[in-house]
Order: sequence, then structure tokens, then C-alpha cells
Amino acid sequence: MSDYAVYNPADFTTEDLATAARGKMASLSPQLAVTLLRAKLGGDAAGPLTGLARDDTADPRGRYAAALALASYPSARQTLASLADSSERLVAEAAGQALQQLPPAED
Repeated sequence: MSDYAVYNPADFTTEDLATAARGKMASLSPQLAVTLLRAKLGGDAAGPLTGLARDDTADPRGRYAAALALASYPSARQTLASLADSSERLVAEAAGQALQQLPPAED
């Protein structure tokens, strides 16, 4: 018996993962749902992650994970900069960390 679980993103719909990332599905933590959503969508995940990170009604843990994941998308710099001023401490912290991970902006 192993002491870890294996999840395949293909086993979940995009909608179910987005719902779980917002904290509205007990079977998956928001953080795991964000990871699976990102794996499922690959380069197309920036839009859903941005929407999640900006969603004030979503679970802060999912928003935190989404903001951190946006560090993989240089096009998300402006979104992250605005999230760095979020009233939700976790989101602001994650956005600041993600901004530090992005390569320097080109002038």
C-alpha cells in the first residue's frame, strides 16, 4: 500500500476542477484542483487561473494557488501587479511572489 494518491487531470472535467479550485467541492482541495487544472489545460490555463485569482468569492487557498501559478505566464504581469494590492492577504502575498519569479519586463 502506498502513502500517496495519484490523480490524472483527464479524469476530471475542466468545470469540475474550476469548481473545486473555488472551494466548492469537498472531494478536492482548492490547491490540488488548481494544479490539476493547470496540468489539464497547459498553456491555455492562464485565462481560467486569472479568473480564479480575481474571484473574491472563491476560496482564498485556490486564489493563492492560482496567483502563484500565474508566474508561469509572463503575460499575466499586469494581473499579478493588480492582485498584489488585494485586500485578501494570501492573494496579495502570492501575487508578489509570482511577480518576483517573472523575468524582467522588456521595455
